[in-house]
Amino acid sequence: MRWGFSVPVVAAVAVAAGCGGGGAKPLSKPELIKRGDAICTKYRQKNQELNKSAPTKNPTDPSATDAQVKASAPILGKLADNLRAARSEFDDLEPPSDAASDWRNTLDDLDQLASKLDSAASAAREVDRQRVVNEYGEILRLNRRISTFEQDYGFKVCGSSG
Repeated sequence: MRWGFSVPVVAAVAVAAGCGGGGAKPLSKPELIKRGDAICTKYRQKNQELNKSAPTKNPTDPSATDAQVKASAPILGKLADNLRAARSEFDDLEPPSDAASDWRNTLDDLDQLASKLDSAASAAREVDRQRVVNEYGEILRLNRRISTFEQDYGFKVCGSSG
């Protein structure tokens, strides 16, 4: 949406906890970054395509019409679906042991982010502007936390806004 999340991120992506791959050998940090960035690239492209059908105004914009707020609902829902699909792909990646805890925390954040996107979609469908604003605040907070991990860990695509 011409709204300024990185998805998932929203190529918001980050990653599956140390439970990925069912006992698979942990990946090296460079391999994890390479595979993670490939997943982020895939979903960033999907989200950029989705952005083309987004209303011209962010549903948190006070000047957005009720119709624009309502029209954002399916876009927010699809962003949540994309985020869940990316997260599922990350489930197959086994992070290095020194990153497992941060990985798990990020995975939890991704779950919360997808739920907040669903809640924002529901609020937009009901044109509950205050709830949309409240959910967006949480979406941005979670997205920032996820992006910080991704950038600090060394991902090139994940965590970047490009």
